[in-house]
This record gives sequence, structure tokens and C-alpha cells, in this order.
Amino acid sequence: MCINAKHPLELTATSVGRMVFQALLHLDVCRNRALRVNSFTTTTQEIVEEFERQSGQTLAVRYTDLEQLRGLEKAAWANKHAMAPIFTLRRIWAEGGTLYKQRDNSLIDADDTETLADAVRAAIVYQKSGKREELKDKKFM
Repeated sequence: MCINAKHPLELTATSVGRMVFQALLHLDVCRNRALRVNSFTTTTQEIVEEFERQSGQTLAVRYTDLEQLRGLEKAAWANKHAMAPIFTLRRIWAEGGTLYKQRDNSLIDADDTETLADAVRAAIVYQKSGKREELKDKKFM
């Protein structure tokens, strides 16, 4: 589900644990404040292109407008569906809610983070591992 393929998204993938550890090592600069950190900033279009580049396959992408996404989110929460938080996160991304003028990675020595290529590579390895089969029979809306 894609809202606007060219809208920037700030993502934090497997770097989260490292960033928490780094924050604990730098309490002098982060005590009593929210840190704005991320692994990388990208667009949905760049994510699709990276999956296509690494997998050698062309992906079929469907686009959902923001109003439709809001409706799906509302219905998911009303039905106490397990995927409701995913719809909320996608809406927040679509509205630009994760974009900041500057990030705080450098304050905690966390500039060396996972890249989009790293995240896609890990996702492909996971998909090929067979662990994804565990979710095969579950209904997600």
C-alpha cells in the first residue's frame, strides 16, 4: 500500500537497539529530552526500486489515497484488528509526521546506521528463510 511514492519517509530499521545503547552512553546530551533519530530517509518509490534492483523482479504496486487509508485505519481500530497500528504508522508517514528538519543521531554518535540497501537485503533474506510461512494462513484484513 503506497500513498505517495515520492513523499519522503524517515525510517529506523535494525539500528534501534544500537541507538538506544548510544543514547544511554550519552546521557549528558539526551537526558530529559526526546531524540529524533533515524536510520535513513527515503521514499516509497526508492524502496520499491531497491527491492526490484536486489531481487531482479518487477513489483506490482497499488496506491491508496490518504482518505481511504484513514478509513482503513478507523475500521481496523474499531474491529480491534492486529494490523491497526500498521495503518496508523502508514497514515503518520503519509502525513509527513516522521519528518524532522534535523535529526539527533550525531549527538549520540549514531551517524553510522543501516542503509536502505541494508534493510532491503535483510528483508529479502528473511523472506527467503521460510519464517514468513508462519504468517501465511493469518488474515490481515
